[in-house]
Amino acid sequence: MNEYETTIQKSYASLKWLLVGAKAAKEAGLERGGKMTVLIAQDSDFTTEGTLVDAFRLTGLSALFYRLQLKEGDTVKFRVQNITGAQTLTVIAPTATLPPIPAKSIFAKNNLQHIHIEPFRPESLNHWEPETETDVYMAFGVLQDNTDFQYCCGASQAILTKLGAKYDEATKPDAILIDKTTREYVMGEWKKKSSDFKANHKPEDVDVLVCWIDDETDRAKLPKKTVSLHEIAKLAAEANLNK
Repeated sequence: MNEYETTIQKSYASLKWLLVGAKAAKEAGLERGGKMTVLIAQDSDFTTEGTLVDAFRLTGLSALFYRLQLKEGDTVKFRVQNITGAQTLTVIAPTATLPPIPAKSIFAKNNLQHIHIEPFRPESLNHWEPETETDVYMAFGVLQDNTDFQYCCGASQAILTKLGAKYDEATKPDAILIDKTTREYVMGEWKKKSSDFKANHKPEDVDVLVCWIDDETDRAKLPKKTVSLHEIAKLAAEANLNK
């Protein structure tokens, strides 16, 4: 089993990235978008997961950086394995040190109830539902690569004024998107359910409705384009399972 070495760059320390490199990624059989379990040789209780992105960077490693107190200039030695399709990266140096005790969260300070709250990911469709429109924003952030639109910015009154767009408070859109096909700006609205749209909007108010569930039967009440994130997440999950 080969041993690899990488040095933590300044930007990587901030973004919690680890440069795996082409050779190690190939040995592990890891492709872009693939998940890798990350372990620490000296700490049998530690485990986290990273995702390989372009340039052979492993992202999402906040737990590893905290546990080892990694910083700019540190050298990390590691080994990779691929056992029956399960890719694993094991850090063998630097030696794990006891990190500082983190400040108590509001949950801990106020002794809030311990309940399971399912985080959003395409694979959790049977358990996750948005609680607010903010959740729909977050879901779109995860799934927008699988849609025809790219998030540009929130539709603040200041930017609408600069654009010369006239809306009253009730009908103004939530966001400005970019149509990936035409590269044009378009007006977007967020709703948990498409049937909520007609309560304060008309079809001509926006170009695109982004919703979690598309349940509106009267399509004349909706804009020309409706994006159902639940359906996209379901397809993404099925595609991942069928790789």
